Amino acid sequence: MKKLVGLLFKVHKYTGTVISVFFLMWFLSGLVLIYHPYPRVPDDMFNSKKETLPSSLPEIAYIRERAGDEITGLKVRQFQEQTLMDIKTKGKNFTLTTDTLHQIKPIDFKCVEKVAKHWTDAPVKKVDTLRKRSQWVLFSRYERELPIYKFHFEDKDKTHLFISGKTADVQQLTTSGTRFWAYIGAIPHKLYIPALRRNTQMWMDSFVVGASVCLAAALTGFILGLYIFIRRKRVKGVWGNPYRTRWQRIHFAAGLIFGIFLVSWAVSGLFAMKRVPQWLIKTEAPYVFDKTRLWGKNLLPLDAYKLSFNKVKEAYPQLKEITLARFAEVPAYIIIEGANERYLDASKEEVSILDIPQQTIEDGFRRIYGDSVQIAVSKLEEYDNYYINLRQTYTLPVYKVEVENNDKDLYYVSPEDGYIKYLNKNKKADRWLFNFLHYFNLPSLLSRPALWSAIIWILCTGCAVVCLSGAVLGVKSIFRRK
Repeated sequence: MKKLVGLLFKVHKYTGTVISVFFLMWFLSGLVLIYHPYPRVPDDMFNSKKETLPSSLPEIAYIRERAGDEITGLKVRQFQEQTLMDIKTKGKNFTLTTDTLHQIKPIDFKCVEKVAKHWTDAPVKKVDTLRKRSQWVLFSRYERELPIYKFHFEDKDKTHLFISGKTADVQQLTTSGTRFWAYIGAIPHKLYIPALRRNTQMWMDSFVVGASVCLAAALTGFILGLYIFIRRKRVKGVWGNPYRTRWQRIHFAAGLIFGIFLVSWAVSGLFAMKRVPQWLIKTEAPYVFDKTRLWGKNLLPLDAYKLSFNKVKEAYPQLKEITLARFAEVPAYIIIEGANERYLDASKEEVSILDIPQQTIEDGFRRIYGDSVQIAVSKLEEYDNYYINLRQTYTLPVYKVEVENNDKDLYYVSPEDGYIKYLNKNKKADRWLFNFLHYFNLPSLLSRPALWSAIIWILCTGCAVVCLSGAVLGVKSIFRRK
């Protein structure tokens, strides 16, 4: 027993000394991250800056005449004061302008500069050309947008606007305020360091290694704390803190109270980048559900889209985009109107909001699973344990589809926009190991923001005290050895 306790002390001492500052950073930056997420262009802002379509729009018959019958995807939008039709066919993707007398205007720096001035009225101080991903455009999706032009504006917020040189689409917008909060919140918490984040595998491995060391330090510390606490009772006959120095007493007491939460956050950090292994919870189907299995891959025959584009424009004067879609046998338009995205039922000649029938959803899953598998469909009016996110932005009501198969498949399907959330028994375990342990992501807590915030602040503060005292003790131990 003494050898085991000695080994635990060594593991805790060395891993704790190495990782305590990192763990402390995670808790402090995590508190910031709750209120100040990593900068991104909000969807409503992005939509509001799009050009408005003209009062007269082409109809589907005209587009089919121009492009042929094999259209598998279609979007109508306004850009550079031209009405454009983005068309997909089985063989290629291309763009046409509705005005056959004019060519599509090229995307050059002059075009990009015009977009930048449309977004911000302030004078441009300078423009940088980014040819690789940098601090604020780190994700791999930005690779296909390079080069990206970074506009520095002379305004009180010191705005930086990032625009793709290929598409002239705005990619990112930051201000001095959002950059400040990101530097003390999202960047350290999520390790958004350019040299690291550009290599996705290395970035993910860093999380796994860091969380593993955190888990070793937290778990050994919690076990030792319980052992020492119980042993003192047996030997001395009293419960109490056996240490005499201030930092040791703080570390022992805080670790005993908050140690289990340190362990749980280390576990959740481990599963932030790793799936629950198949040897632990095995599933048969692919990890990701392909939504085309339920809704269909290509568009329905164009005759099914009976709603006139011009009627949509009459109903929504600030119309900016129309994209054709399908949800099984229901034709639909996804439109941008003002700053909002809306889904319309295109099967009727009059404008109406999309509402995918329950029967359509049931029939779709019957096609996938067959009649031999039991499927239960119910309508959910409020969030449950598997259909909720931190900011409670999922749409309601939603259809809950439970499948009695080996994987215990579970789906949530929104009749409003066709969104599908898919879980199986492996993904359900991941939901508890990450979402719950990391965010306390439960409807009973998230529906009470004050209670949820109080719990998070108390636990993060307590865990930070454990890490700070551990760091102090570790540094003192190093200097003693010197």
